[in-house]
Amino acid sequence: VKYLHSTEFFAVAQSKYAYIYDKRGLEIHRLDKHRDVFAMDFLPKHFLLTTIGREGIVRWQDTSHGEIVAEHRTKLGKCEVLRRSEYNGVTHLGHSNGTVTLWSPNQGQALVKMLCHRGRVNA
Repeated sequence: VKYLHSTEFFAVAQSKYAYIYDKRGLEIHRLDKHRDVFAMDFLPKHFLLTTIGREGIVRWQDTSHGEIVAEHRTKLGKCEVLRRSEYNGVTHLGHSNGTVTLWSPNQGQALVKMLCHRGRVNA
């Protein structure tokens, strides 16, 4: 669960799709392209909902007009860890092979790809 612009709207990753609900719990949108989501985050300065899931594709969706801004295949398999930088809005992904990658919707490949650990990245 991730709150969006305020507590009026929130996004929820369920078993198949991600959904956006209002504060009363009414479904507003079903995000069809966001399938099998493991992690999500919201960039409040850019109004972008970021997700990553079983397919290993990181997606950014503009919540103001509902369009997918960008989607990039990580080529590292499924990913369960997603964080963002408060300073510049870069998305950080932690992968099961110990790699941490940094992503921006403007670039088609990872900004940084760093092997940080022998095991999986959990947090």
